[in-house]
Amino acid sequence: MTILKNLTKFSSVITEIKKNNYNLALKLLKKIKSNKKEKHLEHKLYGSIFFKKNEWLKSIKYFYRVLENDKKDLVALNNIGVALYNIGRLKDSINFFEKLSKFEANPINSLISLGITYKNLGNYEKAIEIFLKALNLQNNNNLIKQYLIDTFNYYTPKETQNNYLLELNKEILDLNKNLKFEKPVDIEFIKSFLNKNLSLLQNLNLEYGETQIFRRNKTKLDCDRHFKVFNEFKVIPKYCFNCFKIQIDLSDIIDLIKLFFIFNKIELKNNNIRKCIVETRNNVNGNYKGFIFCNGLEEAKQLIEVFSNEINRSKIKLKNIKIKHGCTEFYEEYPEYEKINYNGEQNFKYLNDWKVKEDIIDKRLYRINQKDERVLGPTLNKINLSDILIIKNWMAYADLVDDKSYNKIFKPRVKSKYLNETIKDQINFRKNN
Repeated sequence: MTILKNLTKFSSVITEIKKNNYNLALKLLKKIKSNKKEKHLEHKLYGSIFFKKNEWLKSIKYFYRVLENDKKDLVALNNIGVALYNIGRLKDSINFFEKLSKFEANPINSLISLGITYKNLGNYEKAIEIFLKALNLQNNNNLIKQYLIDTFNYYTPKETQNNYLLELNKEILDLNKNLKFEKPVDIEFIKSFLNKNLSLLQNLNLEYGETQIFRRNKTKLDCDRHFKVFNEFKVIPKYCFNCFKIQIDLSDIIDLIKLFFIFNKIELKNNNIRKCIVETRNNVNGNYKGFIFCNGLEEAKQLIEVFSNEINRSKIKLKNIKIKHGCTEFYEEYPEYEKINYNGEQNFKYLNDWKVKEDIIDKRLYRINQKDERVLGPTLNKINLSDILIIKNWMAYADLVDDKSYNKIFKPRVKSKYLNETIKDQINFRKNN
């Protein structure tokens, strides 16, 4: 960037990039006539603008030209790797992250990118190897620890490799592998479970930035993509019209933990995605929730009966259990989408001209006729370090929202800077919930 600042010819372009005015920067750059020596910088600026605009293919084209002049350019190597990753070409992106890690003086970020890429390719063993390598360079980096711990949801390392997180994960797996569920989970069971597991975290200085425990199958929900469509064009993606889920609203932290045990042990024909959460979204009612994702309304109607029986058996105090159509965020814009017809076709239907909007997003994401190499799940139905850290966050949440049931199951106060920051503007709203 020092070189850029010294080149007054491009200063106006750089100024607009810094202001996030990418279209204006592009117009200004097109007007500049560069000589042969300046082409390297020109290509770098074009690549950077298209990268910021998420126009991945154009960004790749210009950064390739940068590499023709300097094969060790760190910005070009990183941005090509990220762009390839974002269009689903994960195997190709690995080549660039590996080169970057060799050329960087401090390769922490490139190793993180490598680890994430291997994880999303389903090569969990390699991902763990890379994350451990990064931790050896920066052992207090909580982000690396979080990526490593999340990998335990999909894969159990064969060796602990003298790493305390791998050793702790094994200890938690061993501690919980023989849990018995012949009778419903009660308060004494939960107290014993929390005391044994949370005591293992006492000296672990780690802020774990997750509040949702998933049990996943191989279904790709692709919610990030669907919300890009909705947020930009205010249209509901076609995929979401067949998305039904069961929402379970709970009274307190005790019932959330009980539901977690049900979700963990239950065997379903389609191994439906299910998750337990504490609510952190602004102005969304309810503090403790469970969700089961269903493939269509008929499956949702069958499963709501199954889970209602399990909930009654476990003596969970339900606030509500209902079938929902898609996501809450869609309801304000389209109130009719929320309404469910239980005895036939839905009244609110996908509009054909919405496909044009979806295609714009898919073209931008390079999803049209492009195979995404990401491998999804399934998660292991084993209680691991990630689960216990999230339950620890749930306990901190319960304490913050003044949930009195907390005192029945755990005596020490559990604190979390992450939760404090996440819901600091919602405390009164959450207490009223």
